[in-house]
Amino acid sequence: MPGPRTRRIDAGEYRDSMTSPGAPGAPGAPGTGQRQRPRPVVAIVLVLVAAALLSTGTLLAGRWVFGPHARAAGSKSGLGFVRLHHPAQPVSLPSLRGSGKIDLAGLAGKPIVMNFWSSTCGPCKQETAALARVARALGSKVSFLGIDTADGRAKAIAFVARYKVSYPIAFDPNATAANQYGVPGLPVTFFLSSSGKTVVGENIGALTAAKLRRILHELYRVS
Repeated sequence: MPGPRTRRIDAGEYRDSMTSPGAPGAPGAPGTGQRQRPRPVVAIVLVLVAAALLSTGTLLAGRWVFGPHARAAGSKSGLGFVRLHHPAQPVSLPSLRGSGKIDLAGLAGKPIVMNFWSSTCGPCKQETAALARVARALGSKVSFLGIDTADGRAKAIAFVARYKVSYPIAFDPNATAANQYGVPGLPVTFFLSSSGKTVVGENIGALTAAKLRRILHELYRVS
């Protein structure tokens, strides 16, 4: 299988979604019979408002569906789960909730679920709650790792507290790990072997608790 994608993506691409051009200009004054072109300042404001309203997850609808990985995954939409088998990239990032670093290698010894998310990602809200419930239920059977991507620390800490996330969370404000793994948008979850050296599966889009449990049983016979 092909290795992970390494195209460089700026951190801002995870915060801002692709936006549509500004709305057409309003009609001209009565009696003129002409259409007035939108003022540049108004057009800029409209674009900024649109970017603020759209969530990070919207990237999946554009960049992922039409990107090369959609063809590799063998899915018409590019969303969903696919089995893989390629080397995992090393990850070493600061801990979100404390001092020190979180190393992917340090989680080896049991299957690893690595979830890329952000507090600005709408679909990440329900998914994070589902992942947190499954992680608590499975206990020590599986290692979970969350990677907060292109986010602010204070908002991210509030997010994980709201959804009662107990597993380790790495803080990646520059989307370094996301670039290493070729993440096109959020959320995305990678499933790694117990050694932490091989990616054995990937899910594009938000997971439910039921779907996560099916994947864990399929890959690791964990239930």
